Amino acid sequence: MAFYTLGLTFWIVIALTIAVLAIWIYGLYFNFKKWGMGSTGYQDKLRNSFWLFIATWIHEAFKDGIWVFVKTAILDVLLLRRTLRRSPVRWVMHMTMFYGFVTLAALSGLGLFMDIIEHFNLLGLTHQAEMVKGFMELPFDIFGYMLLVGSTIAVARRIVLKQVRDNTSAYDVVLLGGVFLITISGFYAEWLRGNSFLVGDAFANSVYAPHFSLLHTILALALFVAILPWSKYMHIIAAPLTILANRGGE
Repeated sequence: MAFYTLGLTFWIVIALTIAVLAIWIYGLYFNFKKWGMGSTGYQDKLRNSFWLFIATWIHEAFKDGIWVFVKTAILDVLLLRRTLRRSPVRWVMHMTMFYGFVTLAALSGLGLFMDIIEHFNLLGLTHQAEMVKGFMELPFDIFGYMLLVGSTIAVARRIVLKQVRDNTSAYDVVLLGGVFLITISGFYAEWLRGNSFLVGDAFANSVYAPHFSLLHTILALALFVAILPWSKYMHIIAAPLTILANRGGE
């Protein structure tokens, strides 16, 4: 397991993962409870409650039946048809960033699970875990390039388009710059390890590969814990919930 180098041991990765998940879950709880403060129509004793938000959201999302819920989930949440109507470029940007980010996060979790199986030889599945990690290399690259395309479009829009540039704050620069830097550092770490279906081992350098792997991991964890649950990037979760609660609509 060459990834766990420069002091980033297997057990440190496990501890960091548990800490990240705990903080992220608390972030969701905090936001759901905060959103519940604005709800009405339920008992006062539930006000400022996590469960108040959940109950209100379920009531609103399914008010017109399950078919409307499913239709809204597919067309407005998964396919972003409202964004497509407004701007095809923004649609490509949002689709590539969202699916790239979410899929890479899921693949990273699966990869860590395979590492756990391999490390402890759970159920004697070490060989199978290695095979799964081998199959994951191509999806990692594909969705990584998707995220790179989306984040590049987002950066370019803020550089080229005056209206977007004028409305960009330092806060936006930090958030978007963080995503872009994480994506680039991840690719460079893979290139240095000779793992890329486009460039192969053209940039392979085993000396510096662990350094960029460590940098990429620290940046990704910092974004996931310190920024996403407490910033406007929470709209990754808030926007779909709002759309579903409104049964589409504008």
